[in-house]
Amino acid sequence: MGMLLTFKSQGAGDVQMFSEHAEQLLALFGRSLEPSDAPRGILTADQVPGALAQLKAAAQAARDAARQRADPGDPAAPVPIGLAQRAFPLIELLERAQSKGRDVVWGV
Repeated sequence: MGMLLTFKSQGAGDVQMFSEHAEQLLALFGRSLEPSDAPRGILTADQVPGALAQLKAAAQAARDAARQRADPGDPAAPVPIGLAQRAFPLIELLERAQSKGRDVVWGV
């Protein structure tokens, strides 16, 4: 696993995730982990609603795809951790940031 990346916003708890998972989520709303040795970035309060909508849509699409692949005959089958589960904490952070009109930063 790579390094841990922390997402922060005033009025919300920090969210930490491994950089490879963060990179996947950030790409959904057109961001990347740059510079690679010390990634950091910001979503301004004005950008948060758009990023939140894109992240929620991707999480829903991932849940729908997982349901289609699920084996209804085996309720004990393990459910792999996917994009929807990894996105959940970041979605919550973005929702709180949006409700308070705050920026979201990472890697600082």
